[in-house]
Amino acid sequence: MNPRRTALSAALLALTGFTLLTVTGCAAPPPVAERMVMSPMGTVTTYHRKSSGSLGTFDGKVVWTHAPATWQGKPVISFGAPQAGVALHDPVSFAMVASLAPDGKPLMAFDPPIDYAWPLTVGQTWSTQYTVTLYPSGNKVPFKRDFKVEGIEDVTVPAGTFKTWKLSWKDSSGETETRWISPAQGVATVKRHVERPATHAQGPGVLDAELLSRVLPAK
Repeated sequence: MNPRRTALSAALLALTGFTLLTVTGCAAPPPVAERMVMSPMGTVTTYHRKSSGSLGTFDGKVVWTHAPATWQGKPVISFGAPQAGVALHDPVSFAMVASLAPDGKPLMAFDPPIDYAWPLTVGQTWSTQYTVTLYPSGNKVPFKRDFKVEGIEDVTVPAGTFKTWKLSWKDSSGETETRWISPAQGVATVKRHVERPATHAQGPGVLDAELLSRVLPAK
């Protein structure tokens, strides 16, 4: 056996092991979205919305304003637009608790509130079963939604370019949605696409929306 070759092979083997250990030890952890950062009260977000069918015939701006409110005696965040009604959110998690019509009358309440399974990681999937209270009829109906975190994307809309988490879900009515969110910047929707199939109880429909502007209140 050639001593020089043996020594050289041992040195190369040690160097390879050191390199692998170094690369493995320095590998960046997978990205995680810990939670939704809350936008300050008074924030105004404007979207362009285009919808048809059972999702309503509309093509124009929808202006949403964050404001404090109460629901069943508890504080919530009112995320309301004259054109679309009001969504009531938990002030800590921003989970959706209930929705109101534009005139302020209750439409639906969700138990548990509709939320994501924080912290989010790419490829994550989960399902949540809800009980929905339909206030016009007083009925309570079961509702299931299957979620998936599709990936992380830079998305450019009229309001600018955002680093987003792309999520998709399908519910027990057959409705599907893809939504791009920017939790670190407090933007619950940068862009979204919704589809209802012909088998949906309210009939087929399509909705697309993208962020036009976001104005924070003056300090």
